[in-house]
Amino acid sequence: MFRPRAGFVFIVVMALCAALGCGASFFASSNDGRLLVFVSVDPASADANRFPGGQVQFTARGTFNLSPTAVSPLTGIVWTIDHPAFAVMPDLGHAFIDQTGLASCAPGFVGILQVFATAPADSSRVMSAQNAIVGMAHMVCP
Repeated sequence: MFRPRAGFVFIVVMALCAALGCGASFFASSNDGRLLVFVSVDPASADANRFPGGQVQFTARGTFNLSPTAVSPLTGIVWTIDHPAFAVMPDLGHAFIDQTGLASCAPGFVGILQVFATAPADSSRVMSAQNAIVGMAHMVCP
């Protein structure tokens, strides 16, 4: 009788969650022998008008497969607006974000933006999977 290992079942469940849009993408990145399996961004949605000076502080949180499973803030994140880090898409200049996750809208831009938190690459994984590790949030610009 075939009995799947708990780790295999966990990876399958996380992959299904990512495919169904459970809030972030599935990925794995090593950290002291642990695998990073989920990233979330807080706040998940923010209206820049409701923050001092129109600047929103985003924070990335990581969930790992081994204890301690929850890490916040997750360090080494590459923050971007409009597209994930390392994507070939151009920066549209609708907003700005620094590498601490502090975001602000470009003057005159009105709309909703996507904020991306890309986890550090894992050199033990193949290149195509290294940088597909992304958590996402939305920011409303006045």
